[in-house]
Amino acid sequence: MRLGKRQKAKAEIPTCSMADIAFLLIIFFMVTTVFRVEIGLLIELPRATAVQKLPRKNIVHIWINDKEMISIDDMDTPLGSISWPMSQKLMVNPNIIVSMLTDQNASYGVMADVFDELKDAGALKVSLVAKKERGG
Repeated sequence: MRLGKRQKAKAEIPTCSMADIAFLLIIFFMVTTVFRVEIGLLIELPRATAVQKLPRKNIVHIWINDKEMISIDDMDTPLGSISWPMSQKLMVNPNIIVSMLTDQNASYGVMADVFDELKDAGALKVSLVAKKERGG
């Protein structure tokens, strides 16, 4: 009988199936995780029954270009002073409809600021204009 030192077995972690276990865990969490769906603004669009041509005197055109320059009926206007000319136009003609056309590279923040100033002026009838695509 030997009474010598016993060699201790080294503790090993089997790594052969480690990748399989990791992929199974990934698949399990991908299948069982529920993602919350973002709900946007609910907008009720009016139905167009007939096209009605508006008189030119009732329309005010606002253009916003990509350099954040704002033009009201071909008159350049700084961003902070839109409400005064619009309120003057509304005093003369309360049936004014604002037609707004923005460049596709214009900042959405500038457009939101213009909306705020129009609201302050009392111009609540705003129409967004889309450019017509040419093609056949």
